[in-house]
Amino acid sequence: MNPIARAEVTMTWLLPGTEQAQGPLERRFCRGCAPTGPVADLACVRCGDGPLVAGDLAAGDLAAGDAWAATMLQAWMTSTGWLLDGPVCPDCIGGPAR
Repeated sequence: MNPIARAEVTMTWLLPGTEQAQGPLERRFCRGCAPTGPVADLACVRCGDGPLVAGDLAAGDLAAGDAWAATMLQAWMTSTGWLLDGPVCPDCIGGPAR
């Protein structure tokens, strides 16, 4: 697998969950299978890394207080070790700011 394709399939995408899922679904896609429609970036304030957010989660206006999208994303972030204040990813917690 070429390096670009490898990087593409390692990128985490967050999609709206189902009624059974209490948070967003994590998925990985190649370029040809990536979701279409609105896409947003959830980035760590220290390193800039983070998942791509797609679908209704990306369409939600977090700045305007979209409670559903914010709740789903915060649930995922806390369950995977992110600090919400920032936000700061698990890899950067406790490390120096880059």
